[in-house]
Amino acid sequence: MKFCELCQREKKLTFHHLIPKKNHKIKYIKKRFSSIDLNTYGIMTCIDCHKMIHKLIPHKLLALEYNSKEKLINHPELEKFIIWVRLQTKKVK
Repeated sequence: MKFCELCQREKKLTFHHLIPKKNHKIKYIKKRFSSIDLNTYGIMTCIDCHKMIHKLIPHKLLALEYNSKEKLINHPELEKFIIWVRLQTKKVK
């Protein structure tokens, strides 16, 4: 197991595409990012953080405004979640 790049907990990780795959074929996304960026640009997150990212932030906003680890961490609601989830030992439902 490795550590989540957001909450720093040692958990099984998933790859979060910073530019959601759902948006890869949209023209304005293709113009802003290279195909290499679209497919490889991401962070490793635990399932809890990954689910919360998608619950809080729409795909379009993820692609255009929250497309880096630093920007995600500074999202007000996600920041609160990260602080809270760091204290949890079990999977969050």
